[in-house]
Amino acid sequence: MQQQEIQKLLDLLALNGHIDDLVRAAQSASHGQIDEVVYLCPESAISALEKFLAGGISTQELIDWAEVVHSLDAIGVAEEHDDLLLQFLFEISTPELIYDINTEVCNRWISRLRQAIS
Repeated sequence: MQQQEIQKLLDLLALNGHIDDLVRAAQSASHGQIDEVVYLCPESAISALEKFLAGGISTQELIDWAEVVHSLDAIGVAEEHDDLLLQFLFEISTPELIYDINTEVCNRWISRLRQAIS
């Protein structure tokens, strides 16, 4: 995978841009890639949640972000936090199965994620 394609995946993880553009670019960059080349870490998950809480992204954009991050084979999760991050991605990407995304839910996840890295 070329550095440009890797950067598109990293931009998605960091939410560096408009979510629709990031999703399209990341899906294009991963085009059938089955090996993980970038990894979601707790800090990136916290950053996404903080952007939501600050009003930088909508509930649907947070859901879309988590769904794409979870679905692309080129994006893995940090091994030392894999169970926590996979649960986070599942719950945020499928709120209809668990609970609605709101301030309380996001703050609870931020706390859990911070605790995991401290």
